[in-house]
Order: sequence, then structure tokens, then C-alpha cells
Amino acid sequence: MLDVHAPHEAVRSWKDFFIHIAAIAVGLLIAIGLEQTVEYFHHRHQVEEIRRSLAEERRINEIIFTSACNEFRRYAPILLGSLQTLTYLRTHQGAAQSQWPGRFSFYISIVHFQDSAWKIALQSAALAYMPHAEVQTYSDVYSRLAEISDHSVDEFHAVIRAKTFMLQLTDPSSFNSEQSIQAYSLISDVVTSLYLMGVGERNVASSYSDFHGSPTDMELYALIPPAPAKQDVEAVRELAPPPMNREK
Repeated sequence: MLDVHAPHEAVRSWKDFFIHIAAIAVGLLIAIGLEQTVEYFHHRHQVEEIRRSLAEERRINEIIFTSACNEFRRYAPILLGSLQTLTYLRTHQGAAQSQWPGRFSFYISIVHFQDSAWKIALQSAALAYMPHAEVQTYSDVYSRLAEISDHSVDEFHAVIRAKTFMLQLTDPSSFNSEQSIQAYSLISDVVTSLYLMGVGERNVASSYSDFHGSPTDMELYALIPPAPAKQDVEAVRELAPPPMNREK
């Protein structure tokens, strides 16, 4: 609160009156200026605190991102082996497990990126004191990471559906045609979710150079063949923005 006191001397003329008004006006301007200066430095300090929190959270998310990419490479071959096995068993019903080209596994890890610092930042008035481009960059990173997490949850649910079906029948080598088609469809849903996660990881890595280890195009196309035409890939790459470095 501003507290401006009028002079105690009596006003004896118009000159004294205008001096009196001018003194009040100058006092108000000085008080407002001081208050705004204090507020500016307060928000500036808050912005630096937010930046430090976001930088720390980003380092954590980089580690999670690398782990998620490693999980992609671990699980993708297993899923492909599962589909190959189902295809093989259609013409080799009753084949021993040692003869299967792959195996079934429903053990996965859910990817969850940290975003508490960003949520706190969104609730802070200090965010308005950040450059707009910087805020947009933070928003884009968290949005892309959240999309990967969402696909991870979709994958988890697809895995549960496939696992439930497979456990009910216990022996894939004895599946009839209808059961084999249903199992293939359920595992294909898992493949689709993993593929979308991989695409999200590749897109993050292509836009932000401090996120490493994303699946390559060929690793993605191995899950969802065939590979796109070369001219289509080149056209997309021409439109893509250049990789961005970590915010300072």
C-alpha cells in the first residue's frame, strides 16, 4: 500500500496550492516507481528459480527418455517374434516351443515423464516475464513428452488385453484359426502403441538435440512395414524444424 502524506503547512496562495499538488504527484510517482522496481526484481528472481527447476526436471526427463528408447529396442524384437510365432503355428500346429521362431512376453515398463516443475511454472505469474519463445519451447517439449507417456499407457492396456487372452488358452500351439487371428490382432495392437511411442521419441530427438537414443527410421519401419517412399521421407525432412539445444 502506498501511503502519501500531505504537507503540514497551510496553503496561503494558488502558488502554494500547485506546489502542494506537485509534491503529492511527485511523491506518488516515486512510490509507484519504487514499488514497480521491487516487483520487477521479485519476478526476475522467480523466473530464475523457475528456469533452474525446469532445467533440473529436464535432466531427469532426458534420463527417462533414454530409458524409454532402450525399452523400445528391447521389446520391439520380442513383439515381432510373437507375431512370427503365431504365423508359424498356423501351419505348424502342435509344434514344440523349441521350434518357435520367437517367444511371448508381456512384461513391459510404463514411461512417465516428470512435469511437476512445469505445472508449478504454469501457475506462476512470473511466467509472463519470460520471453514468449522460451515459454513456447517449454510447452512444446512437455506436450511431446506427455504424448509419449500417453502411448505408453495405451501400450500397457493393449498388453493386458493380449496377456489376458493368452493366459485363458495357455498353449498357443493348439490355437485354432479363429483364436490365432484374435491373438495376432491383440498383439498387433501392442505393436501399434509401441510404434507410436517410437515415433514420438524420434520426433522429440529430431527437435531437441539433448534427447538421445531415439529409434531410427529403419527400426520403426521394422515394426510397421513397408517403409515409405524415399521422396516422401525427404519432403518431410525438408519441412522439419532444425534440432534445438537445451535452454540456458
